[in-house]
Amino acid sequence: MHIKIKNIPRFAAILIFLIFLTISIVIIYKSPVTEQSIGLRKSANPESVISPVEYASEESGEGYENYFKRVSSEPITRLEDYIFRWQNLFDIFTSNPQNIWLRYTMTYPNLEKLSSQVKKTQPEFHKGTSDEIIKEFGDIIKGDAKYYKLDWRLILAMIKQESAFTSDAVSRAGAYGFMQIMPKTGETLEQALNLEDHTSPINNLTAGIYYYALLVARYDAAGPDNKYKLALAAYNAGSGHVEDAMAIEYLLEKNYLEWDNVAEGLTMLGPDYDSLHTKIWNSSPPNGNFINWKEPVYYVNNIIFYWSEYKKIYKP
Repeated sequence: MHIKIKNIPRFAAILIFLIFLTISIVIIYKSPVTEQSIGLRKSANPESVISPVEYASEESGEGYENYFKRVSSEPITRLEDYIFRWQNLFDIFTSNPQNIWLRYTMTYPNLEKLSSQVKKTQPEFHKGTSDEIIKEFGDIIKGDAKYYKLDWRLILAMIKQESAFTSDAVSRAGAYGFMQIMPKTGETLEQALNLEDHTSPINNLTAGIYYYALLVARYDAAGPDNKYKLALAAYNAGSGHVEDAMAIEYLLEKNYLEWDNVAEGLTMLGPDYDSLHTKIWNSSPPNGNFINWKEPVYYVNNIIFYWSEYKKIYKP
C-alpha cells in the first residue's frame, strides 16, 4: 500500500478524530447517568393526560432557569453535544480544499437573490377563463354576492379554486359543479332554497354562494380579517373540524377567532395529539381525527391570493 506524502495529514486527522470518538463514547457509557444524577424525576401523576417530565426544582429550590443553565454547562452534557455533532466535525476534518472557491463566488448580492427566490412561494397567477364565466354567469354571481354582502371577486376566486371554472367538474369525493357541492349538502340546500337540483350551473352557484354566506355569518364575531378565512376553511373541511381546532386554541389560551391560530389548531387534530384531545374532550375530537389539515390551509391561502389578484383586475 502506497500512501502519498501529501495525503498523510488528512489520514492523521481522521485517525485522531476516530480515537477521540472512541474515548468519548467509553466515557459516556461508563458515566452513571440516571434520572437523579441530572435532577429529573418521573411525573407524580402518571395517569395525567399531558405528563411531561417534571424537574426536581421543588425540593432543591433551584428553579427551572438555573437548572437548565447548570445542566447545559456540565462536562458530560458538553461532551454529548460534541459527539452528536460528529458529522460536522468529520466534515471539517475531511473537507476538500478545492471547495474554498465557494467562499468567493457566494457573494452578498447572490445571497440576496437566492433569499428572494426562496421566499417566493406563491405560484404565479393566471386568471383562467374568468372573463368568459363573468360574461355568462356574472349577473348571478354579482347579484347573489351583493345580496349576502360578499365581494363577488371572492366568489370568483372560490370558483377558480374549486372547479377551475368548469361547470360539470366532479371530484373523487363526489363534489359537483362550479362550487363543488357534496351530494348530501346539495340535498339540504335544495330544500332550503326550493331548488329543483344543485347540479345545473346557475343552481350550483346559487346554492354554493348561499352556503358560503351562511358560514361567513357563523364566524361573524371573528371580524372582517378572519371570518372569510374561517368560512373558507369550513367550506372545504367542514365547520366541525374548524371548531375543533378553535377549541384547541382556546385551551392554549390563544385567540381562537384568529385564522392563523386556527390553522395551527388544525394541525393538532390528528392521532398524534391523542393526549391533548383527551384533556379537552376526554376522547377523540367530536368530529373525529383530522389528518389532511394541509388541504384547508392551502385552500384558504390560495383563494385569498386569487381574491387579491382579481381585485386588481376587476372593479367591485
